[in-house]
Amino acid sequence: MKNVALLISALILCSLSSAAARQSSNGPDRAAQTSTAPSASHSPLATDVCSFTFTSGSGPAFLKYCVTGNGNITQFEAPQGHEHVRVGDFSEGYGICDFNANVAYFDYADSGDSGNWGTATVLSHSAKSVKIARTTSDGIWTLTQTIAQVAGTPPLAQITMTIKNNSAIQRSMRLFRFVDVDADGVFDNNLDGTFQTSFGWNSTADGRSYGLAMVNEGKVIFPNAGYAQSTPTGPDPCNPFVNSNFKTIPKTDGSLVHFYTLDVRRGSSMTVRIAYKGM
Repeated sequence: MKNVALLISALILCSLSSAAARQSSNGPDRAAQTSTAPSASHSPLATDVCSFTFTSGSGPAFLKYCVTGNGNITQFEAPQGHEHVRVGDFSEGYGICDFNANVAYFDYADSGDSGNWGTATVLSHSAKSVKIARTTSDGIWTLTQTIAQVAGTPPLAQITMTIKNNSAIQRSMRLFRFVDVDADGVFDNNLDGTFQTSFGWNSTADGRSYGLAMVNEGKVIFPNAGYAQSTPTGPDPCNPFVNSNFKTIPKTDGSLVHFYTLDVRRGSSMTVRIAYKGM
């Protein structure tokens, strides 16, 4: 684990230079989950309301999750009866740091949003997937998400994120996915990350030994990495590492993050793919 921590720390330094206590709980009591860290403000467009719900399988292959109209996954149950997100605050979503302008854009549902996104548009919806596009209010970036059910043991909620640079110049940016994990309804979890995965789980001694993993599913783009935070609130996309020491974080009400550092040519798009699965 020490070697992984050193490698991830080196990766972050490379990325930067190249681009220039809540109480433990066993129940989904929203009022009980209060944070010592301030949340971002909420614009009128922010929501944690489930607009699309997907369910499949049974037993160890069971998966149920929901997606808001903005493209947040604010409920994730796998296997059946073991909820990992819709507990306390329902916080999950995406963020961008535009290195050229040093501007952050994010929407983390209950953990707040940056207030500089336009209205999301649902491009398509079926029994197994939903496709949602959203452009920043300055018109520079369009994020198109396709969130799809993938059957299996374990099953996955697969998120394909395509980011388009609408401006007239090449831009460097970092793209984030974030989730406030409360594994099996428990606020205080063990958390960690690797280059390809971040995960929050409860040990067997807890009697609720389940968890949630966020996994890179697409092409390996360097630099990218998963990591854990010691706070349940989402990261500032332009100052994202202040709440992580890149070591295993034990018994903490924290969260999971994955980032991709990208150079996007003018008028062009890049795509990454990430997935959530139960542990």
